[in-house]
Amino acid sequence: NLKLELVKFSSWPELLDAYNAGKIQAASELLVLALAGAERGVPESVVALSHRHGDFLTVAKDINSVRDLRGKRVAIPHRMSVHNIILSQALKKEGMTLKDVQWIEMPPPDMPSALARGDVRAFIVAEPFGAKAIQAGFGKKLLNAREVWHDYICCGLVINPSFKKQYPAATREFVDSFVAAGRYIDANRAEAIRIARQYMNIDENVFKESLTHGVTYSDLRVKRSDVEQLQKYALELNLLKKPVNLDTLLDTSLVTAPAVGKTGKGKK
Repeated sequence: NLKLELVKFSSWPELLDAYNAGKIQAASELLVLALAGAERGVPESVVALSHRHGDFLTVAKDINSVRDLRGKRVAIPHRMSVHNIILSQALKKEGMTLKDVQWIEMPPPDMPSALARGDVRAFIVAEPFGAKAIQAGFGKKLLNAREVWHDYICCGLVINPSFKKQYPAATREFVDSFVAAGRYIDANRAEAIRIARQYMNIDENVFKESLTHGVTYSDLRVKRSDVEQLQKYALELNLLKKPVNLDTLLDTSLVTAPAVGKTGKGKK
């Protein structure tokens, strides 16, 4: 029922423009952006998570605490991201706010080189970019996002509701294969790295390093309580003006249980 075409975008605004224009029917998207889109009336349905955990604060070698970031430049992938929230919460624990650092938005692939040049002193984003800085020897892991918010969620699979309604069989096939892919990654890490390197020009050892930081793909269920907490933090940071209707935004029916066991041999 489905012939999938993967489209790679270099930035979140570029991806959002394509989705809003109907050029793509689904996307792996920052969930805060999904909430903001719902606030603006963008038609979208969050059906799964893209991954769980694995995000951490990467810093220059001479940064030894969150307090050391006062007045320093810190990169986040987008203002409307859980990384902005995690950074804010980490600073709050030290009696600081986002105003105490110079935070800037930056595409994730640019973050390691920016840290190496000294353009930023820290960045927080999903893997494997922190691992790249660690492997290269100019960065180190300072803080795991789970130390700030244990059950945080980052990105999710968003599908256009009209497509989902018009093509239910294709949607089911897509989501099932998406979940199976997550299960395959966790059960077959070496092969998953080989496949990933076809799409991302990143050293094999960097991918191996990134998978040691707790990122998992087997349980991609969207839990309403997690999204409610994400929305609460987003409202506190004024990333949202008002709560959105989660009954309309979330579809928890397509991924109902964590994947278990191995997928076995199969085609990519």
